[in-house]
Amino acid sequence: MALTQPFPSPHAHGASHHLPPEERKRLLRRKIISLAGSVCVALSAGSNYAFSSFAPQLQESLHLTSTQINLVGIAGNAGVYLSSPLWGRFIDKRGPQTALIVAAVLVPIGYAGLSLSYTGDWSLHSTGLLFCLNLLTGLGNSGGFTAAMNAQAKSWGGSRRGTATALVLSGFGLSASFYSSLSHLLFPGNTGDYLLLLAFGSMTSMLIGLGLIKIIPPTEAAGEREQTDTSRTSSGYLRHRTSSDIGARATIWQQPEALSAEATDDESDTHDRLHPHANGAAESSRNTAVAASSDEIEATGNIDPESQGLLSGRDESKRTSRADIDPSQIDISGRRLFQQVDFYLIFFVMTLVSGAGLLLINNVGTITKTLWDYNHRDNPVLVAADNADLLFKRAPVDIAVSASDFETLKRDAKAAVQHLQAQQVSAISLCNFSGRIIIGLLSDLLVNKTASAANRVWLLIVVTTLALASQLLAAFPGAISTVDDLFAVSTLTGLAYGTLFGVCPTLVFEWFGMKHFSQNYGFVSLSPVVAGNVFNLLFGRIYDSHVPPSDTSMLSVLSVLSVVVMGEALK
Repeated sequence: MALTQPFPSPHAHGASHHLPPEERKRLLRRKIISLAGSVCVALSAGSNYAFSSFAPQLQESLHLTSTQINLVGIAGNAGVYLSSPLWGRFIDKRGPQTALIVAAVLVPIGYAGLSLSYTGDWSLHSTGLLFCLNLLTGLGNSGGFTAAMNAQAKSWGGSRRGTATALVLSGFGLSASFYSSLSHLLFPGNTGDYLLLLAFGSMTSMLIGLGLIKIIPPTEAAGEREQTDTSRTSSGYLRHRTSSDIGARATIWQQPEALSAEATDDESDTHDRLHPHANGAAESSRNTAVAASSDEIEATGNIDPESQGLLSGRDESKRTSRADIDPSQIDISGRRLFQQVDFYLIFFVMTLVSGAGLLLINNVGTITKTLWDYNHRDNPVLVAADNADLLFKRAPVDIAVSASDFETLKRDAKAAVQHLQAQQVSAISLCNFSGRIIIGLLSDLLVNKTASAANRVWLLIVVTTLALASQLLAAFPGAISTVDDLFAVSTLTGLAYGTLFGVCPTLVFEWFGMKHFSQNYGFVSLSPVVAGNVFNLLFGRIYDSHVPPSDTSMLSVLSVLSVVVMGEALK
């Protein structure tokens, strides 16, 4: 398909950087259109973060325990994160269009199935089926988001890449707020229609992205790259900046001809066979080659500013050069990726921060409802109305309240709770959105000021500080006793989560290269599955341990509650 072919690279030949101004403007306009399409896709691809805004209603309607509803939520997370490496590899090879088509099919099927299960129109609504339906939404959203990110990461130069990817990431973070707010405006208290809105809205966004998104290689600084390549190839080799340049310990040497789009993970071995005397030591070990090449670089005074590693303690001001090598010249993937210290560093940080974030994102609806019931314990009529589905379906008793009055109470209570849930989801989502935008702009500003992309990694300190603050506040005894108190935790968690996913994709791109970016980021994105799922299951177990363990106990509790309701109504 023509749509799957990227625009020809403007620096693919010697005079390509002499593009006329009109052509540059045309390419820039097309990039902006493609960026808008990616943001549109991301705005729906993050809809799994809205799970907590309808999870309590789904749990109540289908009589699920907290552990069961958390398993359903985990399915969405697993679909997003576990499929990322597979989607990444597929999109790196085939382009973004096919992934968007698949996403436009899977996501509506998942949300429409959840809607039918909630409304009772579909009698099959076991936990396993709900798990599979939410898994489909995660798989589809992962494909759409990976396609959107891949196109923008490969379309913008280093000076604008952080901002462009931050815009896409911010759309992903804003998705939950967008859909929960739109649903509250259009269908207040109607969870079934909310799920249908997610289905058709997601399909529309993916189809819009299908028509707009294209990969357009960057034109910025093409001349500078060619001059750099010319000077470095004069000695017979071209140095690829790998992850070792910013902390790891592997270095790859290749001829310029190996930089074609068809290069593979085994290109250094191919070079050794084709050019046995390229570095004068074809039969020597890799360590000998690295040492010899390092001596040669130091002799000429041309030291890569990142070649000593971020943690080496060397004063940045003492380095003689700050010129970064373009990520298109880096290619670390496959086995080499898992040999990099930097990979485990970013994986560990994402595991801890995203795990805490996903716990709140998936359960803030349940927490909000629990706090609301707790704060209205002096008004048992409202509490009974909010739990009316459980009251009448699990403990059918005759209470002395007129059907119309109780139906009004039920509708008002549920609308109030759902409104508060939407506010919490919006707070997380808006801060998630803001964090991604701010960290993207801040990272580009930092790189421009210091002239070294290596300094972008220090922004992880901002991320971890926000995450630590949110957890300390949530754990402090007595700090969270009302829904309003919960806003502080939601805000800090949203900022931490947003800044994390705002800076990490750019780090992966610059550390491990452009060619296999989607696949590499997919492996890094497996990290939320580890801690996120553990934390969510722990939450479900702990929450269920404070709920009456048997239906008999539940019947007793609800019977007592119904008597209280009857007494209140007779006053």
